[in-house]
Amino acid sequence: MPKSSGSNAGTSLCRFCRTALRHTFVDLGMSPLCESYVQADQMNEMERFYPLHVKVCEKCYLVQLEEYVSREHIFSEYAYFSSYSESWLRHASNYVEMISQRLNLGADNLCVEVASNDGYLLRPDICVTFDTGSPPA
Repeated sequence: MPKSSGSNAGTSLCRFCRTALRHTFVDLGMSPLCESYVQADQMNEMERFYPLHVKVCEKCYLVQLEEYVSREHIFSEYAYFSSYSESWLRHASNYVEMISQRLNLGADNLCVEVASNDGYLLRPDICVTFDTGSPPA
């Protein structure tokens, strides 16, 4: 997440609209990276923890974490992919069908998958009635 310069030095800026982030959405303390496994020879080493202090932009309302680790580092050996679970894919497909009917959504609507690890909801066999934009990492 970009840092501002000048009088607000040290303040993070919104990834979307570049407004200074001043509001906490939730602060969950410190945590190691998800799905990162410690190898046997690393058992006596300190594990790195990162802040899970989630901010919300007062202008565009994007909820976001500061980027402490690159997406390449996080996802290079990521151990879980939603699309590997057939029962989860059936659930997702049923949910898309139900919510599409409930909200009267169709081809004129944009389907965005938030917080995905592998874009499974945007697969054509699940999200068949939407324009499926490209999800960010």
